[in-house]
Amino acid sequence: MKTKVIKWMNLFLVLAVLFGYQWIALGNQKKRDDYKQLKMENEKKLPTKWKNGVYYGEAEGFGGPVKLKVIIQSNKIKSITVISAKQETKEYWNMAATLLDDIIKKQSAEVDVVSGATYSSRGIINAAKQALEEANEKN
Repeated sequence: MKTKVIKWMNLFLVLAVLFGYQWIALGNQKKRDDYKQLKMENEKKLPTKWKNGVYYGEAEGFGGPVKLKVIIQSNKIKSITVISAKQETKEYWNMAATLLDDIIKKQSAEVDVVSGATYSSRGIINAAKQALEEANEKN
């Protein structure tokens, strides 16, 4: 009798583990599908190409205005140069400046802010968005 109960408990335990694993796997698959769908929708919103040229953007950072120069070449972001960010705190600015490469790599200003340098990051992102909007309007 005892062995029969132990066998049934083991069977129940194995089934519960398998059911739990399957539940988690299905949830992860749903998240991946949702992520792919969201990514495709975001890509549709992005302009397919910008007009070649030099564009400028300005936005408020942590310590004041951030001015950027964005160069579009072959309808892609070729480079982003900081024209001025004189009043930015050096420590925050150094953290946020990593976004310049992120924007070029992603070919979009839709990047996440840098934690700890939120306002400086927003200044860079918004200035880049302004310049890219100008490049899109000229297209």
